[in-house]
Amino acid sequence: MLRALMIAPLPVTLVIASFLCPTELSLFLGGLRLPPHRIALIVLFPIALYRLLFSRHVRLQGFDLVFVAFNIWTVAVFTSHAGTPDGLVYGGSLALESLGAYLVARAYVRDHQSLMASLKVMLLAIATAALIALPETLLGQNFAHDLLRALTGYEHPVAVETRLGLTRAYATFDHPIHYGTFCAGLLTLLLYAERRQNRRYGRATIIGGATFLGLSSAPMLCLALQFAMMAWDRLTRGIRSRALMTFALIAGLYVGVSLVSDRGPIGLIATGLTLDSWTGYYRMQIWIHGLENVWANPWTGIGLADWERPWWMVSDTVDAFWLVVAMREGIPAFLLLTLAIAMLVAAAVSKGLSTPDRQTHRILRGWLISLIALCLIGATVHFWNVLYAYFFFFLGLGGVLADPARSKARRSRPASRPARTRIKHAPRRPRHPIPEEAWA
Repeated sequence: MLRALMIAPLPVTLVIASFLCPTELSLFLGGLRLPPHRIALIVLFPIALYRLLFSRHVRLQGFDLVFVAFNIWTVAVFTSHAGTPDGLVYGGSLALESLGAYLVARAYVRDHQSLMASLKVMLLAIATAALIALPETLLGQNFAHDLLRALTGYEHPVAVETRLGLTRAYATFDHPIHYGTFCAGLLTLLLYAERRQNRRYGRATIIGGATFLGLSSAPMLCLALQFAMMAWDRLTRGIRSRALMTFALIAGLYVGVSLVSDRGPIGLIATGLTLDSWTGYYRMQIWIHGLENVWANPWTGIGLADWERPWWMVSDTVDAFWLVVAMREGIPAFLLLTLAIAMLVAAAVSKGLSTPDRQTHRILRGWLISLIALCLIGATVHFWNVLYAYFFFFLGLGGVLADPARSKARRSRPASRPARTRIKHAPRRPRHPIPEEAWA
């Protein structure tokens, strides 16, 4: 693991380490709060951007431009709603977290070796977070936040919540859901990147145990989805049309549940596959009334304004990343982000399957399964602060699949053609024989 820290690109290691830094370590400049991960991205953003534009090891692609367009739209929308400096600061902070984290992974994870080392650093970060979370779950106290509040004087709102007789751990994150999602999101990618079976079991144990300490339904569902997709991948391996078969099965299950259940498939999942049924029901109401806000403000959203909802929904929290994007920034922002992800996936699949390397195929499947799980969990969890940057950092890791670094053999000039060897032929006999008199 220490060798991975030395091999992994330093900017990538710094960003992953900044994810573990609590918000109490924020730097305040006037009225601007800079948490540790934003400070790291402020420093690394221009360097990563320069590398993307001018380095021969990475090439600007179409999906990169769409990610840039999404962030430009983000800054413009919030600036138009709240003006300057408030809207510009808020939109710029989001753009820094998303585009900055994406560019660091995109520009510096360029080959198999750097990807493997970066994933090992990520696994080390998960294990570190779990070690901090374990005493919190068992002893019922948020040690990290309590200690840093006493040292810095900054108070981050935390609460001691219990489920199943245990305390939901925050570790160094802003919320137990964020801690759990951070641990669960990369499960399949970390497992498929490991060749040895016993080490895969070890990684699954670490990630599963770490996720459980948060006692949050969404991260556990994220794990369950990935395990289910891995099992399906193994069962259908070798079937040519398994993608079509998978979509047909999902459609059949959706229709079947719709006919049998009066709550519908989404409602059944929201209220039945959660540790707290009331939480699932409330999230369904968030989607129902949140979409009403989207249709009422389709182009530029509502910005930072409060959203319309029934009086009994006291909290203004919207636990759905995709819904928040559409509500606050409008449908164009949602379409730009989904288009960028779709283009990235298409390029990764095209380039990944074109290589005969089986390990690359496994990593591609792992990245895709983790991406699907994170996108689905984004329907019930809002990605903000560290988790927002973490999601785009994960997308940036896909760049090594969609735009792999060219090998030295391809970058070097083709060797000059060998000089042709001249073969001396015997002199041809003339068509008309020379008369013997000419030799006299």
